[in-house]
Amino acid sequence: MNETVHHFSHESMSTSFEVIIDSENREYARQTAGAIFRRIDQLENLLSKYNPGSDIGQINLLKAGESIRVSSEVIDCLETAMWAYRSTGGLFDPTLGSGFQWLEIDRENFRVGWKAGGKASLDLGGLGKGYALDDVTTILEDWEMNEVVLNGGGSTALALGREWTLGVGGPWGEKVGLSEVTLKNRALSGSGTEVKGAHIINPKTGKPAQRHLAAWAIHPSAAKADALSTAFMMMENEKIKALCKKHPEITAYVVEPDETLIKIGV
Repeated sequence: MNETVHHFSHESMSTSFEVIIDSENREYARQTAGAIFRRIDQLENLLSKYNPGSDIGQINLLKAGESIRVSSEVIDCLETAMWAYRSTGGLFDPTLGSGFQWLEIDRENFRVGWKAGGKASLDLGGLGKGYALDDVTTILEDWEMNEVVLNGGGSTALALGREWTLGVGGPWGEKVGLSEVTLKNRALSGSGTEVKGAHIINPKTGKPAQRHLAAWAIHPSAAKADALSTAFMMMENEKIKALCKKHPEITAYVVEPDETLIKIGV
């Protein structure tokens, strides 16, 4: 057991976050983790759809044609969601097909709202955890903690500072021979059917995703990895290959219905 590697956990965003820090000073590592967890709680208060007073809650209460001023964090998170929406042909959709195309983001004036033609309801659960992991890296810089793993809910992890060996999670990885990966300054996110069953809904059909049994995405951004792993559950392999070719920083693993593991961008 490595006595310089310290583990800390915290419940937020309806899941468990873990911070793993390699440091000689456990007390300083604990204080760093505390600062990270406080920041994640702040982000939950901005991003939660269940809190009508949050920025996302307020956006969901708007009518078509209305907008409100929001935080820079919400702008950043929504722009990442928009990138994922466009990159995956709408298969990552934080409105589940109810009208993300109506969203209007005005970064210059920090305003978000709906175009006059319609509105929808936002749920950033598909990338909120990953966004939080990306966001708190600035705290690690401030506290001069370099060798860290940030884990959100066991499904998205960001490995920083040195090479870390991470378990991919879930029985599908073990079954197809993908039990762990080694990453440095990159994030891994996974989606699958083994825990909650067919819980990922295809926003184009309104039905459970059936193309793959499991999918993992690797990307320097935890938020983008989070969103992509969801979309990869529904994307055709050729489209995943095209996306990885366009964005070489993306790596994908998918498990076919016949339990074959496909590696893309490796």
